[in-house]
Amino acid sequence: MDRVDERDYQHALEFLEGLRALLLEDKAPEMIARHIFRGQRDASWKLIPSAFRLGTILGYESQQFCRLSDGTLKQTWDQGNAELTAVMEFLQLADKVGLYIPADHKWLRQWNPFNNRVGHDIGIENWPPQGLYEALALAQHHGVPTRLLDFTYDPLVAAFFAAENPPMEARRIAVWSVDVEAILRPNAAGHGIEIVTVSKSQNSNLAAQKGLFLLDRRGVLWQNDLPGASPGQQGFARKYCLPVSESATLQILLNRLGVDRAHLMPSFDGVVKELEARRERLKG
Repeated sequence: MDRVDERDYQHALEFLEGLRALLLEDKAPEMIARHIFRGQRDASWKLIPSAFRLGTILGYESQQFCRLSDGTLKQTWDQGNAELTAVMEFLQLADKVGLYIPADHKWLRQWNPFNNRVGHDIGIENWPPQGLYEALALAQHHGVPTRLLDFTYDPLVAAFFAAENPPMEARRIAVWSVDVEAILRPNAAGHGIEIVTVSKSQNSNLAAQKGLFLLDRRGVLWQNDLPGASPGQQGFARKYCLPVSESATLQILLNRLGVDRAHLMPSFDGVVKELEARRERLKG
């Protein structure tokens, strides 16, 4: 049964007001936030990690272990090993050119592009191990397909990514909200959904975007096999939708609130990208 609480808005301002109201909901003192958010440029898209999306190519140069995703949740050795291959190739080349990578660990030391030496439990339900989280987060944030889904503590950040360049076929954009309490409560472990956080000291984009990740081990989010709501809540997940025609207005409002590419990707490249976006909005 689909337990997503879907809410439709017709105007960008009320859409933002609906999202910001979530920040005021009650939360336990121990929690950083009650909700986490993800923006999607097409409301029809499911919460599918990039490693499982139809047509995703996993791996780069190591042809023996590369594979093409068929769009299904595969907890198999070949799927997991292809994911590991892609991440290891990313880390090795990054290290070769002098970029910071997470601390050395057994996975990077033992990986062999010609002969798997890291065991035969790759790809099963307990994959990936916590020892790989930081490496996976770094790779995910730079475009390597993984099982992680990008989320943020800030609904306005999610709205920015939802509104940026929706595909031509999209009719609505969406911001997903997931109830953190439902993930963390004692009986939630059986759902296989885990919050993944990593240090932001070496990743200015992740810090600026107030980013974190969800690891959905059993695919319950994108298969609509959602866990029950927290007490007093209507649903574990909510989807806030807005017509694509309101995307430009939404971007203008977010810009006024200081939510733009320059602030979310603090670099010279981010500044130039934002200036180019502002120039395009003036044309419209």
